[in-house]
Amino acid sequence: METIRTCISFQASAAAKTIARLSRNRLTPHGVTPIQFAVLQAVSEAEHQTAADIGAALMIDSATIVGVIDRLSAMDLIARAPDLTDRRINRLSLTAQGRAALPAMQAAMDALNAEVDSALGASAPDVRSSLQGLASLQLLQKD
Repeated sequence: METIRTCISFQASAAAKTIARLSRNRLTPHGVTPIQFAVLQAVSEAEHQTAADIGAALMIDSATIVGVIDRLSAMDLIARAPDLTDRRINRLSLTAQGRAALPAMQAAMDALNAEVDSALGASAPDVRSSLQGLASLQLLQKD
């Protein structure tokens, strides 16, 4: 490694921090954090999932996902309902308030995606493809 700036760990971390900050700035007016938005979006894409399903899809540990869902439930954006066959399991769905609030959040994130793609120019599809490839490295982890 020539310098810390050529280290993949540093580069990925710096990029993630930048995007997280931009996402927070876009979502703060809507009263949610980026992780809360991600959970709302995931629930909207497939309602009646469990917290474990959402956590696995978003790579969020169980303690964190429960806290996020607790906060979204307290904000009346997500509802929990007992599973019909196993009452120990809760299924998640958007509330009417969650359904009403989500389009503005999606628009804010769509605008951010468009701005980042514009800043990246012609390389945007390659960057997005590379990010997906990096995310898939999780499959290689054995720890």
